[in-house]
Amino acid sequence: MNFKLAVVGNANSILLYRAFGVESFAVATSSECQKKTEELFFLLQNDEKKIPQFAVIFVEDEFYKNFSADLLEKFARRPLPAVVPVPSSGKNKNFAKNRLRKIVERAVGSDILN
Repeated sequence: MNFKLAVVGNANSILLYRAFGVESFAVATSSECQKKTEELFFLLQNDEKKIPQFAVIFVEDEFYKNFSADLLEKFARRPLPAVVPVPSSGKNKNFAKNRLRKIVERAVGSDILN
């Protein structure tokens, strides 16, 4: 099994990820980001075994914070791919950090990042 990494965000912000071999998908709006993220979330390597193509999908936090609670719950119900916010060039630098803390706390059972 070969899992891939993906990043979805503003074209200027995701350039660095390409240098590290992460598949990058540029979007301009929150609705575009949501659509692309859902598409990547359901992509499979193998339809028969239902193995996801991506292990982690990084989403710029400026877009991620606009995802509905229902969508985030759908993402949380499956172990892979993990949909994780990453900091963007916006004002709220702590959003991605706080969301990641919640994800880790849910997985481990305590806040080990604090």
